[in-house]
Amino acid sequence: MQVRQIGNVTLYHCDLSEVFDLLPRDAVVVSDPPYGISYQHGGGGKGSHDVRNLKPIHGDEVPFDPTPWLAWPRVLLFGADHFRARLPEGGTLIAWDKSVGQGPADSFADAEFAWANVKTKRNVIRHLWKGLCKASGPECTEPRWHPSQKPVAVMRTCIELLRPRLGQPVLDPFMGSGSTGVAAVTLGLPFVGVEIDAQYFATACDRISAAHLAGGGSPDEILQAVA
Repeated sequence: MQVRQIGNVTLYHCDLSEVFDLLPRDAVVVSDPPYGISYQHGGGGKGSHDVRNLKPIHGDEVPFDPTPWLAWPRVLLFGADHFRARLPEGGTLIAWDKSVGQGPADSFADAEFAWANVKTKRNVIRHLWKGLCKASGPECTEPRWHPSQKPVAVMRTCIELLRPRLGQPVLDPFMGSGSTGVAAVTLGLPFVGVEIDAQYFATACDRISAAHLAGGGSPDEILQAVA
């Protein structure tokens, strides 16, 4: 297990089962888990969807079971349309509109769906992201690090929809390249992330560290430990 501490951020590189009992039970959970679609790139790796250098997502070859995460008080999980039958009644389905009314431009879906275990009237997130990224903003200057990478702005909105208390940690047990962690840092919230893939973990550490330093954090707070 590798543990990275960046200010009030704790990042674990390990199998989730190794740290499940250590995860903060008072956290809000915001995550894009592997949900069994066995990601494949399309279009022969051409054009803006060239993801040939990105590895498949660990665990995406089996259906996702949301049950363990329903014990947390506030939860938001992407991919809800793929495991809706395994979710309880109630809550809110949230649509991320990736084309923002521009219509079909490729073979990818125009929206992704998340489920939150809280009621919210704001159930559509409009943020242009088709063709990797066409919207203006800092995310568009970044390369694509992960096949299911989410914009930081979208993950920030997801955190805000759960209305975390001041100082309440945000937990992403399937951290990937760290967009949820960057969003939490920009909101001034503690963050705990878990990622099993070494390459994606390293990317998440770099992105979250940069966000921490940009927000005035000291580099002396960045420590690394291996257990």
